[in-house]
Amino acid sequence: MKRKPTLNDVAALAGVSNATVSNAINGTKHVGDDVRAKIDQAIAALDYIPNSLAKSLKMNESRLIGLMIWDILNPGFPPIVRGIEDTLRKNGFNVLLCNTDSDPVKELQYLKVLLGRQVDGLVVALAGPDVSHFLALNIPVVFFNRIPECTDCNVVTTDNAQGAYLATEHLLRHGYRRIAIVAGVQYISVGRERFRGYRKALEDGGRAFDERFVRVGPFTVEGGYQAMKELMEQDQPPDAVFTSNNILTLGALRYLRETGYRIPQDIAVVSYDDPDWATLLDPPLTCVDAQNYQMGISTGELLLERVQEKTAAKPKRVVLPLSLTVRRSCGCP
Repeated sequence: MKRKPTLNDVAALAGVSNATVSNAINGTKHVGDDVRAKIDQAIAALDYIPNSLAKSLKMNESRLIGLMIWDILNPGFPPIVRGIEDTLRKNGFNVLLCNTDSDPVKELQYLKVLLGRQVDGLVVALAGPDVSHFLALNIPVVFFNRIPECTDCNVVTTDNAQGAYLATEHLLRHGYRRIAIVAGVQYISVGRERFRGYRKALEDGGRAFDERFVRVGPFTVEGGYQAMKELMEQDQPPDAVFTSNNILTLGALRYLRETGYRIPQDIAVVSYDDPDWATLLDPPLTCVDAQNYQMGISTGELLLERVQEKTAAKPKRVVLPLSLTVRRSCGCP
């Protein structure tokens, strides 16, 4: 078996001392550009990989960030994850991604794994309502997307209620009378807040709230499909629907396509989230733009602030603006 190259080997090939190589790798002292170039060439030639664990123990940091999300298959997460990763990697941090499948038990198991890797901080989209296992940690934690009801937490979010309000208000302005909602589970912040925005828009528009046009279920394709099926099989089905996230939208659209309903002639559709495939549909989908990539950037930036601070700072709440991207699924030309 080929011997693993060492720091000594790098120093010998570059013609410098071990201390100079260590300073160049760890950034502990200034190393001139010419010398750094020789060291970089030696590292590349030898395929040398620094011992990051030894470095982390010495410097009391791992340069690792744990990222916990509840469903990697959700089309809204890739741009968020990309924004987080882009921001952290530019600042010398690597990301360890964990997918909890909305399972609090799995979330706790992954938390133990990440803490065992000595991560310098966590960014978390919650699996469930319990956050007690995060609040006692002595490392920075930033919550995003699914967030806790916590005044002492660092949070990056959008105004979910306002987004749902914009969508429902737009349908009201079109003159639709029976506006339904396919809502997510109410113990999760995004499900609860978007449902609240829907109800508020109906109230402000002088329209009575009607439970017949409400379906609440899991944030899954199957949940969206079943909810849409139940809504449309009523004696008086809705003439418009607001779907509370892109996965629920996929399920709802699948049911409408399979059963031959026309959009928007038979039922208008507005979705929360603006995935790439929204413009590929016929008709293209009107969506609340949740600014997912920007959410990732803002989440990464807030975590960096907390990691780099030497003393505990007052918790910060970042709320990103929303907009409605109007296309033809709502009845607009």
